[in-house]
This record gives sequence, C-alpha cells and structure tokens, in this order.
Amino acid sequence: MHQAITDLSGNTLFELRLRQAILAAQHDVKQVGLLLIDIDATDNFPIQDSALAKEFSEKIWIRLRAVLRDSDTIVRMDDGELAVLLPSVAGTEDVIFVARKVLSKLEEPLLLEGLKFDVRPRIGIALFPEHSSNADNLVHRADIALAAAKRTRNKYVLYAHEQNNAPRAVLHMSELRRAIVADQLFLLYQPKIDLKNGLIAGLEVLTRWQHPELGLIPPDEFIPVAERTGLIIPLTLWVLHQSLLQCRAWNDMGIDIGIAVNLSMWNLEAQELPDQIAGLTKSIGMPADKLELEITESAIMGDPQRTMRTLTLIRDLGVRFTIDDFGTGYSSLAHLRKLPVTGMKIDKSFVQNMESDRDNAVIVRSIIDLGHNLGLKVTAEGVETQEAKDMLVGFECDEAQGYYYSYPIPAHEIAQLFRKPPLGPTDCSLAAASFSTITNGRNETTRDPQAALQRP
Repeated sequence: MHQAITDLSGNTLFELRLRQAILAAQHDVKQVGLLLIDIDATDNFPIQDSALAKEFSEKIWIRLRAVLRDSDTIVRMDDGELAVLLPSVAGTEDVIFVARKVLSKLEEPLLLEGLKFDVRPRIGIALFPEHSSNADNLVHRADIALAAAKRTRNKYVLYAHEQNNAPRAVLHMSELRRAIVADQLFLLYQPKIDLKNGLIAGLEVLTRWQHPELGLIPPDEFIPVAERTGLIIPLTLWVLHQSLLQCRAWNDMGIDIGIAVNLSMWNLEAQELPDQIAGLTKSIGMPADKLELEITESAIMGDPQRTMRTLTLIRDLGVRFTIDDFGTGYSSLAHLRKLPVTGMKIDKSFVQNMESDRDNAVIVRSIIDLGHNLGLKVTAEGVETQEAKDMLVGFECDEAQGYYYSYPIPAHEIAQLFRKPPLGPTDCSLAAASFSTITNGRNETTRDPQAALQRP
C-alpha cells in the first residue's frame, strides 16, 4: 500500500480491505472506522497541470501516512475522494481524534514548485458496527456524512441516522461527480431576442443531465444537489469551459454571439474564480466580453463586500454581469447601484401572467423603468405569448426570452437559426424557424412555437 495515491486501484481494493476489517472486528469485538475525505486546493491551483496535480496527490499521501498507522489503508476512490480505513478503533472519540489529526496535517499550506497553495479538506466519518455492519452501507453512510460536512461547511461530520432525511441529495452526489467527468452532462441554449429588431441578442446556457439509468434528470433536481455538496464549483467550471468552446466554434463559423452562464453563491465565494475565468478565455481564445455571468440577488447579498471584490476583478477582464431573477430576492438598492452589473432579468413569475394580473404588469413596468434609470439593459424571462411580447414592447423592455421564441435547443440548431434571413422589427417571433426540445431523452420538433407551448 506504500504507493502514491494516484497509483492505487480504487473502490474494489478498498471494499475488499473493508470487508476483511469488518470480519476481523466481528471476531475481536472491536470497531472499524471509516474516513471519507474530499480535498479542494484553492488559491488558483492549476488543475490542468498534470505534473503539479501528481505532485499534489503525492504530498497529500505523504501527509496522511505521517499521521496514520501502518495498518491503516488509504485509497483514492473512483469518484476522486480519499478513503481511510482504520481497522481497529476504540470508539467514536478515537475516530474523531484521528480525523482531527488528519485535518490538522492536511490543512497546512502546500509548497509546489515554489508556489504555496491552501487546502480545504472535508471528512465524513462512519463506524462499524454502530452505523452499519455492511461494508457497502458503511461507505454510503460515510458519503452521507461527507455531504453533510460540505453542506454545513464543517470540517468533519460523524454520521447520524437523521441525515438520511435527505436521501435524494446524497444518492445523486457521487453520481453527479462522475457525470461531470463522464460526458453525461450536455448543454442547451435559449436565445434572448432584441425587442427592437427581432434579432438574437445572446444565448443563455442551460445544463442537462442524461443519466445512463434514470434518463433525463431536470436541473431543478441536480443543481440544488450540486450547490448543497459543493459540486457546483467544478460543475460551473465545466459549463464555462464547454460553452466557451462552443462559442469559439460559432465564431469560427462567422456567428458573432455571446453566451450567458449562471453563477451561484458558492462560485462567488471562490477566490480563484477570476483567475480561472481569465485562464479559460485565454486558453480557448475567446474575448472576455463574449461571456456574460448571471447572478441572483441572494448570491449578491450573502456577502456584499466580498462579492463586490470578486465581481470587480472579473468585470475588469471584460466579462459582463446581469442580475438574474430580479424581484424575487431581497436586494438593497444601495448595493445594487454600486455593483458592476450591466443588466437585469425580470423573473418569469412576474412575466408569465402579467396579461391577466395588473399587479404583475405594474411590477414588470416598474422594474424596467428602474433598470433603465440605473443604466441597465433589462431582459424579461418567461415570455410565452404574443400579448406578453406586445406588452413588453410597450414598456420599452430591451430583450425577451421564453417559449414564445424558442425552447432551449442544442448547439447545431442555434447555428441553423443564424443561417435564416434577419427578422423584421415588427415581428420578433421565430415562428418560421424549426425548434427542438429534449423531452424524456428524445427530440421533438415543431414549426409552430405556439403549439410547442402545449407540450408538458
């Protein structure tokens, strides 16, 4: 077992060792401890540098070996987490003592090629036989505890049976981690239409998950899981990378268009985000002003001062910002006017029924006026009818987005839209175009977006 972590064989070897330890413990009436460790390097660690990544893994392994016994087993699991098997512990206090020793050692800054990197470890803990007498269940329950540690931002969490109250999030966590690296995720794009000339003004990037067994998993199921477990950070980086590559491909075809990607509160808390975005735009060869980042009011107000610093650093690269779902959060106008944003999007809950709800119509018009007075471009989401579009034109809204124009569609269909003649200023509808939406894993096409609204 005295090899670098990157050379160890993963789940199969570890499960074998765990079963052996449980069998031995059953005879000796002792306990087995299991630590499941997730480690993030911060301070702009170059994740694509394979040499640095290997050195990072080796130094982590050396640190673990320094605080563990020779009889303890360390394995890199298939989903990237580290598992530590403690074949003989005296009980809860003993395994927590070991976890604290591990944390203390791992949290020391790492020196790689003359550069210092911070490390953020989280540990989930489970015990045999207290939490399970079955090897597979014990790993699963350590995984539940690790998810709780990430969700609560504690350094370690000991499994408790009440943590099973959120099984869906935990069941998807390891699967989602694998999906990010196994090409199970894919991107769709929804046009935003300039209400003055009917042309496509930009594209919002939307992520979908085609699970090999569960089929198409909607984003309202897996995005909250990603946010609760911290996987939203690598997921967002994947989306940024893939969508910028696609934007570059369109650019090479002569299609000059920008993309908008959603950021969460977790992304804004990552100090390395500005450098990561700078690296992506530079390596892909896309101007930063082709990227727009959408952020919600709640994400902004979590830590306004820290958010302002992060947004300013990214804005200085040339990236644009839009406040998403405006009207549903608790924003402060004092902070709003200071933020380096160029636009706001009216939440669809106000737009979708404003034809019949006078109060919503008043709110929509007021937000448009507020945005314009602040010098911001205003986009209305959830536009589904001709009447709603006409009202927005009357309110002098800048852009509209919704099923009236297009469902989220794959990249090749976006290219087809741009090959069609420009749309006239009096007809913003894309009714002449062919649209496709992914429903239950299959393509459905219609030439009538109004008929498409009847789809579930």
